[in-house]
Amino acid sequence: MTDASGRGKAKVALVTGASQGIGRNIADTLARSGYRVFGTSRSSHSNRSGVDMRVLDFRDPLSIQDCVDQVEVSAGKIDLVVNNAGLTVVAPAEELPPYLAEDMMAVNFFGPGRLVNAVLPGMRNRKSGHFIFISSLGGLMGVPGQGYYCATKHALEGYADGLAAEIKSFGIDVTLLEPGSFETNIISKSPEPDWPTLEAYDGTRERLREVITQDTEKGGDPQLVADVVLRAASAARPGLRYRVDADGKRAVFFKSLLPERTFYSIVAKRFGM
Repeated sequence: MTDASGRGKAKVALVTGASQGIGRNIADTLARSGYRVFGTSRSSHSNRSGVDMRVLDFRDPLSIQDCVDQVEVSAGKIDLVVNNAGLTVVAPAEELPPYLAEDMMAVNFFGPGRLVNAVLPGMRNRKSGHFIFISSLGGLMGVPGQGYYCATKHALEGYADGLAAEIKSFGIDVTLLEPGSFETNIISKSPEPDWPTLEAYDGTRERLREVITQDTEKGGDPQLVADVVLRAASAARPGLRYRVDADGKRAVFFKSLLPERTFYSIVAKRFGM
């Protein structure tokens, strides 16, 4: 069905990081459910059934605004934004070069914030909209080898909490998803250490990468995340937080139950520390 301008009346979703992995599942699931979906990636990708792919680089504010402008011109509005694109680097925090830590913060935190600011004016004018952020269990606790990644997700959690209160009166919802380990190629895309390393971490960095890689390769079905995104997007009153998988829920439960020293001792052993 279309209006007088020829634009469809279906809800319009913008999903970042939609070329593969969890983001692809999210975009495809929304498309099958009747959304008009625009997916993004850093480089050009062909459209696929139900998903119109656009270029968006979270490191570049002009790229973010250009993508939003394109979608709003094409569809007339954006009803739902799923901030999914993410970057991680597996390395002991002391070894990680500052430029890589800054890169993670740009992609995982500042980029989503800029995207929100680009989309918000239209949502405020219509007095409706929904932002969904794919956070992580790492947004609730630290993980060896991913300290800076966890810091970006902690920052995202705090930002989303504040944003939710600020824009509620405009009729706009905010939701955080906090998945644990899911099957994804985010670790395989993580750069191998080609920077100066410290002898003190010889053996440690290899164990960290091995454990974290196994966790993602043997993680849960990413469709579970997509299903929760759809449930949150379809809810009349969506919750602020959704924990997707049983492992993640157990980890949060035990973190609240155990003394911190005991909990992080268990975490350290889990990662071979």
